[in-house]
Amino acid sequence: MLSEIDKLAVRAATDERARERIIQTQERAILKITSRVTHRFVTKSDDEWSVALYAFSKAIDTYHADTGPFLTYAETVIRRSLIDEFRKQTRRSREIAVPPNTFDGGGEELESSPVQYAVVRNSIWAADSSLRDEITALAGACESFGFVFSDLVQVSPRQEKTRNACARAVRFLLRDPERLDRLFETHQLPMQALIQQAFLSKKLLDRHRKYIIAATIVLTGDYPALAEYFTFIGNEGVI
Repeated sequence: MLSEIDKLAVRAATDERARERIIQTQERAILKITSRVTHRFVTKSDDEWSVALYAFSKAIDTYHADTGPFLTYAETVIRRSLIDEFRKQTRRSREIAVPPNTFDGGGEELESSPVQYAVVRNSIWAADSSLRDEITALAGACESFGFVFSDLVQVSPRQEKTRNACARAVRFLLRDPERLDRLFETHQLPMQALIQQAFLSKKLLDRHRKYIIAATIVLTGDYPALAEYFTFIGNEGVI
């Protein structure tokens, strides 16, 4: 059975008043989705708002009653549109090489092998454009948190115990949508909550903050290739 919002969306495809009404009533939802995708607080004065609003309107035009809940469908359309736009803007800006062990703690070995680094870099950028685009998008998201993608080589956990602790931190964030929203709005880890409720040490959080944030960005965004690096985090059924 269609909900009221689903019925309104169907009607809005051919009724301008209905379109205006659904856009007006869902402005906060659109902004919230946009903030989640861009990993920063977005207002109607930002360029991302225009992209998201256009995508929402496109979702109205392409929605069908048998597609499922309209808001779920609209979120998917908005997310894809924003990521596509970001990739267009950054694709030509710079090249970012990703070491094979960036996310699993092999940075020390890599740093002593420039030949291996060059091989990985060239293979990624020449043969896997989808991964390349994801890395570029992630790099931009990391910069909004005050660090660069290459920092992950140094801060990725190198011991299984540490990696499991970082995974626990990420799962703790993923379990609470409001906590995630605050993370993306403030660009700050909820340190006290992680220490007191997830029983993690401040030293570990300070040391691996960037890794935890990057993993959270990947697992809440449209990064299917990079998400493969973090499958171990979902072992407890969170993802």
